Amino acid sequence: MLAMGQKAFAFFYAFLGKRKGGGHTQDKNTVLLSGYAKLPTNTTAESVYQYLAIAILFDKRSGIILEAEASMVTHIARKFIAQLLIGYNLNDGPDELMETFEEYYHGNAKRALETAMRMVFAKYQDYVAGQKQK
Repeated sequence: MLAMGQKAFAFFYAFLGKRKGGGHTQDKNTVLLSGYAKLPTNTTAESVYQYLAIAILFDKRSGIILEAEASMVTHIARKFIAQLLIGYNLNDGPDELMETFEEYYHGNAKRALETAMRMVFAKYQDYVAGQKQK
């Protein structure tokens, strides 16, 4: 079984590998942020991943999420989460997005999903604060 760090590395390696030859092209204005949270025990997702990882690419000029991926077990769940995230403006803060999760996502990983996204928002705030200091 892979350790958490190894699983996270494998997830992000797979995420970046999918981008070769297609998808969003990396440029100076695209930044990757990630967050993770422990999945609930005795669920399929927990038996596969142990942790939910979310990775987003956002435009640093606007704060808009361009691409997103979550380590969900089923393709439909990964696709659904990505659809909820893509186009969201990180400058709007987490509350509206958490309300969207509350209304539309009713899977076992809801709390982990919210926790991972709050981590992404915290990293975004750190990123923005660091840019202002430059």
